[in-house]
Amino acid sequence: MKILQLCIRVPFPPADGGSIAMYHLQKSLFENGVQLKVLSFNTIKQLTDLNTLDEAYKKMTQIEGVYLDNRINPFTALFNIFSGESYHIIRFIRRDFEEALIRILKKEKFDTILLESLYMIPYMEVIREYSQAKVVLRTHNIEHLIWKRLAQTEKLWLRKWYLNLLAERLRHYEQWSLNRVDAIAAMTKEDEDLLIKLGADVPIHIAPVGLNTQDYPVNEHPDPLMVFHIGAMDWLPNIEGIEWFLKKVWPIIQEKKPNAKLKLAGKKMPASIKSYANEQIEVNDFVDDNIAFIGHGGIMIVPLFSGSGMRVKIVEGMAMGKAIVTTSIGAEGIHGVDGRDFLIANTAEEFAEKVLSLLNNSSRQKELGNYAKNFAQSHFDNLSIGKKLIEFFGSIDKK
Repeated sequence: MKILQLCIRVPFPPADGGSIAMYHLQKSLFENGVQLKVLSFNTIKQLTDLNTLDEAYKKMTQIEGVYLDNRINPFTALFNIFSGESYHIIRFIRRDFEEALIRILKKEKFDTILLESLYMIPYMEVIREYSQAKVVLRTHNIEHLIWKRLAQTEKLWLRKWYLNLLAERLRHYEQWSLNRVDAIAAMTKEDEDLLIKLGADVPIHIAPVGLNTQDYPVNEHPDPLMVFHIGAMDWLPNIEGIEWFLKKVWPIIQEKKPNAKLKLAGKKMPASIKSYANEQIEVNDFVDDNIAFIGHGGIMIVPLFSGSGMRVKIVEGMAMGKAIVTTSIGAEGIHGVDGRDFLIANTAEEFAEKVLSLLNNSSRQKELGNYAKNFAQSHFDNLSIGKKLIEFFGSIDKK
């Protein structure tokens, strides 16, 4: 099988949830015998010199990149209010990407074209004109739901109004797009249900993020007093969650467990979060080795109140045997058991209580981490997920 994968950004190195999801799928498809070709935006936010990429990765993907300045332009965003179009979508419509796609489709024939996220839908017209391949949309999230949930937690009325506007326009585009493709690969059962509710009547296959769990070592001697978070800090749900934790949860923990430490890491760390750094709180823009950072920590926190899809960092943490405290939204799509595979808390008091229960009991940390590791190994095996997805591709009837 020959597959063309269109990516919103270069997935290597796999440093954040989206790139991890794309990278591990590429690896799974390749290891299952797929001939893969990748065309990706090379965004200014994650700009990558393709010439310096790992040679094995370049051989696996035959990757090509098209530069994109995807920074938010305040003036364009302002004028977009009066256009009726989704600002999220128009930022990814570029003539040079279309030209690169046409060149590839004229040169090669593919069995399946995989669109990584809703933001690749604008290129459907070109794909249909120049290719007979089946087209599958891989939904990392229900995109409009992220912004709807952000609007629900926003206190400032003008910002709340704007977030609701963005969410509603994105919802219309999402609904319009779903049945333009031949099939959908959703990350979670929850997302599948929402897609059907939005009107999707094409075949849907659930393909969660897969990991080669053997690549995620368990540190047998983590720091039991280290609470940590790692994630892309240019993603609003992460910013919202960590600011909530710092303001509402950490003071409770610090009062009852003054020797506890908090370590935060993530690219594009906002100044508002950096300002919290002190003797107990370490804030990092960037860490050289994400795996080592996760391995060293005792308790992973994932406080999320918006977003959708699957939290890849939780799956990574589980694979490394971490004790994890998250929210109901953070745990969506993973289907672990609260109290066995991770701990769920939705209020500041409850979240602090769950973290403290682990800080005060290192044996409980280890027990929770062992269950998490076993769960990850049995539910997120990368090779198996890719094999089932390839079988799904083969079963699709082209429109």
